[in-house]
Amino acid sequence: MTNTDSDLNVISRDLLKQLEALKDVETRKRRTGRSSEAFHQLAAEAEQIACAIFETSHEELERGREDSPDPAERAEQHPGDWTDEEAV
Repeated sequence: MTNTDSDLNVISRDLLKQLEALKDVETRKRRTGRSSEAFHQLAAEAEQIACAIFETSHEELERGREDSPDPAERAEQHPGDWTDEEAV
């Protein structure tokens, strides 16, 4: 499966959203008593998000190894070329 810049951009944006969600859960968990049921629920939620982050980052790694089918995209090599807003 080949991937366009836009495909990888979607995965990268999803990864950033997941990281923000993990940060939010961890922040809430830090304000919760360690022995409370709420703490354990938040810890479980953090674990689920962390697992999803691992899966998404692995997908990005694997799909990023494959070159885009678009010759113009293959020719682009400047930093950030695949995250340009117009690519979305």
